[in-house]
Parts: sequence; structure tokens; C-alpha cells
Amino acid sequence: MSANYHEEKSTWYMAPMSRLEWLETGLKIVAMVIAFITFARAFGPGTLVTPGGSVGTQSRILMWMAVALAVAILDRLQQRELLSIGFVIANDLAHWAMYLSFMSGPPAMAPVVAYCAFMMAGDLAKIAFFATSKYTVRGVPRPLLLAGVAAFVVAYGVVLVLALYGA
Repeated sequence: MSANYHEEKSTWYMAPMSRLEWLETGLKIVAMVIAFITFARAFGPGTLVTPGGSVGTQSRILMWMAVALAVAILDRLQQRELLSIGFVIANDLAHWAMYLSFMSGPPAMAPVVAYCAFMMAGDLAKIAFFATSKYTVRGVPRPLLLAGVAAFVVAYGVVLVLALYGA
């Protein structure tokens, strides 16, 4: 098996996962549950507004993260790995759920902080996986993979700080 089992497959399959990959998955599943519960509590059809100030900044960051994850769906479709395609779709939906929660009025601080903290922790596990494995994505340089995940960590950090200290 090569360093990247995803590059060997031409049919749909389920790949083996390392402990760090399972850690990332578990942490992000907790965040997704928080997002969907927050959405269910906050969303009201016909009540969407564009928030201003720090809440508006948080919502726009989450929107652009959701757009980036929508692009990641295309990558996972090319990989043809069943678990990762399901996971990235759920992850993208969770980001849209949080975005719509903000558009329904400022959500409570606790779920935003918890969501960002679990997503950040999951991405830190992903960074540890990339840094300690031979995993590649179709020849993308490792520093670029790490930078992409680090950008998400920073974005979650900004949303988290704004949730805690924004006016």
C-alpha cells in the first residue's frame, strides 16, 4: 500500500483510519451535534436578518468556511471514500446550520464557543495526523495541506474570540 490509500482506489470503498483520524472525527461530530441543536433552537423561517458588528463578522466567517467545505466535497468525491464523503457533507451542513443560526438572530454564546472549540480541537488532531503520517492528497505539498487546516483553526479562533469578547 502506498503512503496514500486514497490514490490507489478507482471504486467506492471504506479506508482504514488512524487514532488521530478517529479523534478528529469524534471531536467534529460533537461540534456538528451542537450546530444542529443550535440551528433547531434558533432558526425561524422568514426571520433571517444580516447581523452587524462582531456577530456579522462571525456569521460571514462561518459562511466562507461552509463554502470552502463545499469545495472539499468535490475532493472527497474524487477520492471515492464513503466515510469521508459522508463526513464532509455533514460537516458542511453543520457550518451552514451555524451560519443560519446567526442569521436568525445572535445565538447564545455557549454553543458558539463549544462548536468552535470542538472544531478547532478536531482540526488540531488533523494537523497532528498530517504532520506525523505519510498521507498525501494527489501530490499537494504537505505545507499547503497544513496551511489549509491551520486557516480553519485560525478562523474558528476568531469566531470564538468574537463570541467571548466581541461587542
